[in-house]
Amino acid sequence: MPEINRRQLIKTGLTVSAAAVAGTTALSACSNKGRGGVTAQSSTKVKLPKFVRYNGVKPDYVGTNGVQDAAIAYPANPVKAATSKPGDGKPVSALVMTNSPAPPALKNNKYWQTLNKRMGFDFQIELVPFGDWSQRFQTAVAGDKLPDVFALLTGSIASLPNLLEQKAVDLTPHLSGDAVTKYPFLANIPTESWNLTTYGGKIFGVPIPRGAQSSGILYGRQDLLSQQGINERPNTLADFQALCQQLTAKQANHWALGRAPLGWVRQAHGIANSWSLQNGKLVSALEDERQKDALEATRQLVAKKVVHPDAFTAQNSDWKTWMANGTIWLVDDTFSAMPGFYLYPSIKSFRLLYWGPPSVNGGDASIWLGNPNYSMTAINANSADRIEALLSVLNYLAAPFGTEEYRFKHYGVEGVDYKLKGTDPVMTQQGTSETQLSLSYLAEGPWVTYQPGHAQATKDAFEAQSRLVPKGIANPVLGLYSDTDIRKGAQIGLGDLENDILQGRQPVSKWDAGVAEWKRKGGDKIRDEYQKALDERNGK
Repeated sequence: MPEINRRQLIKTGLTVSAAAVAGTTALSACSNKGRGGVTAQSSTKVKLPKFVRYNGVKPDYVGTNGVQDAAIAYPANPVKAATSKPGDGKPVSALVMTNSPAPPALKNNKYWQTLNKRMGFDFQIELVPFGDWSQRFQTAVAGDKLPDVFALLTGSIASLPNLLEQKAVDLTPHLSGDAVTKYPFLANIPTESWNLTTYGGKIFGVPIPRGAQSSGILYGRQDLLSQQGINERPNTLADFQALCQQLTAKQANHWALGRAPLGWVRQAHGIANSWSLQNGKLVSALEDERQKDALEATRQLVAKKVVHPDAFTAQNSDWKTWMANGTIWLVDDTFSAMPGFYLYPSIKSFRLLYWGPPSVNGGDASIWLGNPNYSMTAINANSADRIEALLSVLNYLAAPFGTEEYRFKHYGVEGVDYKLKGTDPVMTQQGTSETQLSLSYLAEGPWVTYQPGHAQATKDAFEAQSRLVPKGIANPVLGLYSDTDIRKGAQIGLGDLENDILQGRQPVSKWDAGVAEWKRKGGDKIRDEYQKALDERNGK
């Protein structure tokens, strides 16, 4: 899972701008009329692709109610799921983002060469660093130079419905309802993920599903906490604050928290996930009176120096390193971050725990559910004569976890890019470099919780999701479109004010003025656009 945008989302704990979330996920299919501030192109509701679960691989733990499947080990003899090579033998070009160092060029890349041979065509992939993505994508659109298939970070594209109408193929006839069964790996993607791709009553792309993995929790060093006799989460927020002071006082240069867990504390106060519905009307969570209580509680954690002093400038890798070496005991992140924590420790006893927030008054509060999709991939309208061939390519790349195709896509060539430890593929240095082609941002099957060589870690993560996700709270505007949110949401957001308050540069009392300014500069318009879209989706 990429770190882009998620870091800021977790750091501030509440982001209402769609641009700050990598992709806006729909909860129900609707026309552009139902997406707010966009001219309607169709009022017909699309029949979403039929979900047909792939049963060729049996997970060790089967998730229900939004919980992801989990696997303790990779199958010893992965099934070869594809029955033929994808594509039509002609070259396929792709534009996709990356957050990894550039891999070796094709002529020096054994993995890429093998990929082309397996697929039966020349796969021409242009990788663009996330920091350059927006400009590069806009340039390709303006010059009508989009490739055959291209990734879309939908939450950062203004006038997205109109862009799709002009630049992308309408995939509805090929994917709607039972039609998707021609592409069994795409049919294996949950129905809710396809909602992201529907605009104007049409399906314009293939989703990149994340499911529950983008939902946030509080990680802790269970092995270290158990040594201190701490085996359960404190029952109230006040007890949690006291625990943080106790942990920080244990030894020098150690802190309870890697960063100020504002989002987690907001959940403890029962604040809504970005927006709430009150008598059918949308209300921004920023306006909740309990915001000031949450800010004050989190500010106190910083003031009492139980948060690492470099928390506000640290990177994701820093937090993971601090957790690995015991510099911190606790840090908030998403479920998808779990594998990254296990890349760092060298001690065998390392084990993570997962805490949902305690209610202020005791007991359990509900977590906020994250965006169940990351992005989507569209097919260029100029490549409309190759729709079925290009869909077969995306279908191939979406091969499910546990298959031979998935193992090759993620780990490469055995003996070159990875070696087997038991049945689990372990990357070599060459493989770590060669395989960074961002294929998972072009097409991917449902995420399966899996940490090679760490069966307990997989079980712990699955049990935590099973405990927290079914009772989680979704953002009610996911799937609705606000052009103002796309264009101005990030600019008028309150992240800077939050950080100033948490670090003592501004008093909590400044919050009300900040919210009033947000409303005046575009927050009210964002709400009105979402409200209009919500009403139209509900047939009002």
